[in-house]
Amino acid sequence: MTLPSYLTPQQVANMLQVDERTVLRWAQQDASMPVTRIGRVIRFEKAALDRWLARKRARPAQSSTQAAKAAV
Repeated sequence: MTLPSYLTPQQVANMLQVDERTVLRWAQQDASMPVTRIGRVIRFEKAALDRWLARKRARPAQSSTQAAKAAV
């Protein structure tokens, strides 16, 4: 049995090249972000985070297209 791989907020921040506080803010404000909280410990399951990021990547292209259409 393979156990899931978990990342710390700092590891996620390094991966996304943002500040750790940004990751913590996202985890607090975005209910869709896959976060596991055990007391004050915050961890991110890597596979779930990868899926979440894939969904987020699809959104800017759609909103950019809609914004371009609205500008015309």
